[in-house]
Amino acid sequence: MSNDLDFLFKPIIMVTGFGPFANHPVNASWEAVKLLDKQEIENKHRCELVLIEIPVTYENVDEFVPALWETHTPKLMIHVGVSSIANELTLEVQAHKKGYQRLDYFDKCPANHVCTADGAVRIHTKLNVERICKEFNDASPEDSTRAVSSKDAGRYLCEYIYYTSLSVDNSRTLFVHVPDTNVYSSEQTARGLQRIIELCIEQIHEAEAATRLAATLRDTGLADAEKEAIDNKI
Repeated sequence: MSNDLDFLFKPIIMVTGFGPFANHPVNASWEAVKLLDKQEIENKHRCELVLIEIPVTYENVDEFVPALWETHTPKLMIHVGVSSIANELTLEVQAHKKGYQRLDYFDKCPANHVCTADGAVRIHTKLNVERICKEFNDASPEDSTRAVSSKDAGRYLCEYIYYTSLSVDNSRTLFVHVPDTNVYSSEQTARGLQRIIELCIEQIHEAEAATRLAATLRDTGLADAEKEAIDNKI
């Protein structure tokens, strides 16, 4: 019975990739995402891994992404997209609300070129991207994948989906641009993404532990203050 309950309450890690578009009839992002070792990740992190392919349209992002957050409340949300100019795994630091002028798969743009999600003009992820890149590269063999940070996610579907999720919870959201398959094979990219997932989870666990410690210290302080007040009255 406890195993069944454990399964029901396992935290969810969600990773999305994009479907075909324009010059990418086979999208390297989804090709890599679907190769993630689901069993290994779930066993190692005691979680449920959910992999989803997102169509390259603004309307689909508007419809699906908020619903994914509401339905699954993921512990970690990683969006993955392909970049024709990327030579490494590129971790995006931020996303913007405005400036979406490129047509999507259905030749549409969002109204007034603005993301429909509520939020500031620009939202940063609270995950420490520079730290993730450093730890990733320090542990990678010379001939393996490398990770770099970026502040320009491209003002297309990749940045649009990133902004949408950051507006929900920027403490557990990341976007990764991956190179096309002529730079890294889908298998190489999948292994790299798996390592990035692990580094993100480590940071989320650290943040949760810090929050619990702060709450304990606060409660202890309140208890001590109450005790002192009672002692003073006596």
